Amino acid sequence: MRFLLYLNTIAIILLAGALGRLYDGTPLPWAEGPAVAALEGPSAPAPSPPLTAEQYAALQLPLPHPARGTTPAPEEKVLRLRLLTEGDYPPFNYRNDRGELRGFDVDIARALCTRMRAECDFELRSWNELLPALKRGEGDAVVASMLIPGSGREVPAVDEEIVFTERYYSTPGHFASRRTNAPVAATPAALAGKRIAVQAGSVHHAYVRARFPAAEPLVLPTLEQAQEALAAGRADLLFADRNALLRWMASDGASCCRLAGSSYSDPAWFGEGAGIALRAGDSALRDSFDAALEELVVDGTYARISARYFSDNIY
Repeated sequence: MRFLLYLNTIAIILLAGALGRLYDGTPLPWAEGPAVAALEGPSAPAPSPPLTAEQYAALQLPLPHPARGTTPAPEEKVLRLRLLTEGDYPPFNYRNDRGELRGFDVDIARALCTRMRAECDFELRSWNELLPALKRGEGDAVVASMLIPGSGREVPAVDEEIVFTERYYSTPGHFASRRTNAPVAATPAALAGKRIAVQAGSVHHAYVRARFPAAEPLVLPTLEQAQEALAAGRADLLFADRNALLRWMASDGASCCRLAGSSYSDPAWFGEGAGIALRAGDSALRDSFDAALEELVVDGTYARISARYFSDNIY
């Protein structure tokens, strides 16, 4: 008899608590569907916030399952890349007076990483170690003004283990002249008898001989000596790599000389340009770099970066 009275007392307490919760407008934890819907309507009180995990634990009730057909949002994976560069080829990649890595290659790479939502770190290697380090897995890409393999230029030999992105800057040939000289048409007839300074053994030397046979090449051992010959008036023109001439114009050559005419960009002679080198199996990463580069060119970011280092857009 006492046992029955004890059970009745517990039942009354539980019922009183439940009625109190209903009066307060809070749905019972076990109430679903019609029981809750009956409280909704113009005269029903506003529903209370759902129970917290602590309240479920205090009531010793299981946590509710997510609604059917829904899945938790996956965490976005962050792409982390190790980029290899030389750090000794200004203005493309170099260390400034504070030891900070700077240059056109570096700024382009950082802009590409931003577009790809990637976290990128640079590691330095000597020029001859860049591709071997890439093959050993010590980096994910080489961004170091490496020319895309092709005929006509001194470039890395074709390697089945290495692939390149599309060019991120071009490498055409270009004439330079003294500022005091009148413009000359770049035709075989107009350049007949003109002294054209070129670096010995370069593709530019070969191009002048093939395309302007009546000109008089002034063949010098180094590009610096060819530049000095033009500045001193010993040559009428200088034919060399456009980017090298732009670098010269940004320093010593600015007072004496200027670019003349248009660029010569025949890939058979001057190559496809500089690209980012990757391992052959990383074609998806190569496609991501190419897509990001296209965005930089279209929205003007590329031109702004180029203007930091050159007086022209070198794409």
